[in-house]
This record gives sequence, C-alpha cells and structure tokens, in this order.
Amino acid sequence: MTIPTIGRRAALSGLASLAISAPAGAVAETAAIAVDVANGRCVVPVTFDRQIARMLLDTGAERSVITLAAAKRLRLKFDPWVDTTMRGAGGRLETHANADVSGAAIGGIPIYQRRSLLSLSLAVTTLDLGDVDGLLGGDILQHHTLDLDFTAAILTLGLPRAALPSHSVRLRLLWPDLLLAPVVLDGRGLTALVDTGSSASLINARGLHRLGLTPARIAAGRPMSSLSLGGRLNANLYPFAGLRIGPLVIRNPAILAAEIPEAAFDMILGLDVLGRQRLLLSYADLTLALG
Repeated sequence: MTIPTIGRRAALSGLASLAISAPAGAVAETAAIAVDVANGRCVVPVTFDRQIARMLLDTGAERSVITLAAAKRLRLKFDPWVDTTMRGAGGRLETHANADVSGAAIGGIPIYQRRSLLSLSLAVTTLDLGDVDGLLGGDILQHHTLDLDFTAAILTLGLPRAALPSHSVRLRLLWPDLLLAPVVLDGRGLTALVDTGSSASLINARGLHRLGLTPARIAAGRPMSSLSLGGRLNANLYPFAGLRIGPLVIRNPAILAAEIPEAAFDMILGLDVLGRQRLLLSYADLTLALG
C-alpha cells in the first residue's frame, strides 16, 4: 500500500474542490464486466475520456493512480495546479502533476471520486505497476458495491446498498476509504486490511508482535520476493494452523511475513484469501462476504 500526499502548487487551486451538480440519473443501477483474474490479480477495463485503460482493482489503495506512460498514451491532461507525492517500496519519493479525466466509466456506469463532481483527478506515478495502466482505488470504489465472481471472471458493479448475505463480516473504515476486517489467525484476533490489489496476504511487524513471532522464527520460513509498488518486497512464507474470516476457515495457510512497520492494522488480506470463489463488498454498509 502506498500513501499519496496531495500537493497544491498555487492557492487558487483550492477552487478545484468546489462542488458541481451532477446530472440526474447519471449512474446506472448495475453492470457486469468481464475482468482478467489471472496471476493473482483482478484487472478491470475502465474508460477514461472514451479510451480504455487496464486498471488493477485495488481496495488497498487510498487513491486511484495511473502510470505516466499510460496518461501520455491516453492523452490525458495534466493538472497545472494539483500534484501528488507518492512513496514506493524502499521509501522512494516522486511527485507528478495529477492527470485529469473529464468522464470515466466501468461497463457503462459512470465512476467518480465525489458524487457532485463527475471528473477524476488521478495521481501519476513512474513506479513499477507491472503490466497494468494504474490502480483503481477506494476513492472511486467506495461509491459502489462489488460482486466479484472469480470462477466466471465477472465483476458486477452496483449501487451502494445492495443486499449482502447474512454471514457477511462487519468491517471498519480506516480514513479515508480503506477497509479493515477482523480475522483470527492461530487463535489470535487480528485486524486485516482488505486489499484486492495484493496477490498475497502478508503479516506486518505489528501482526508479528501480536502473534509472538520473533524475527528468528520468521527467518525459518521460505524466503520469497514479490513485486510491490515501486520495487521488490522480501518476505518469508510462514506456515500457520488456521485463518478464520467470519464463517470462512482456511486450514494450514502459508502467509508471507515481513517486518514492515504499520500502525493501523496487523496484516493484509490479499487475493490468495479474498479471491477463492466469490467476493461481495459494500463500502456503504461496511460489510464483506466471501463465498
């Protein structure tokens, strides 16, 4: 997860936050979209100013992001007033002008960051995102329910208050639009970030401390290297007895562990857990159901 900082290069840029009334009936009810769910990812086709971009569905991202190369290819306009500073793996910082999108949609449903403003302001990065054009983050996803059928590779995007199953897990909101779920790992209650942008789950330094796992014990696990935003993350794959999320129990999971500092949660729940069959997620009701 990368935390962007929005910078404004002139005092007048505050005018960009003024509300503009949206046309009545601008949002359709639902849309079913074919997605790419290969290689531990969910990639969604998104229309930016009538051009298609391949965006990683990333509930673990606070802000939606596009690569500099994609912004230039799609001929998006760069904001003269607003920029974003991003930090990638290894602490590398970069600052770029935001890319402005006049209109965006997924499967014909308009998407936006604020209900009163249909345009988008995307953070721009040159950090390595693999072969996708960007990240579709919580600033956009929070206005919808997500029904992701991994077996059929179909994402159904709907209005906020769709009915979720009675066995849904209650979530907490981590400001501004990240979601935290209660989980139980080897009998210990932990707080997990719901992160569809991560192919693998990972326990951070706070979680390791709560589990009583020392660096020496973690080092006994299998060393792994995986692509993270802006670089490579080195971690160890460690065996556990069981992971429970609501009624879902996963026996003998092997989960990545790394001494990454994090104050707000103990672990990341990636698609190795979230993407088993079906994921239903409501930001409005703060609920998650896994099938």
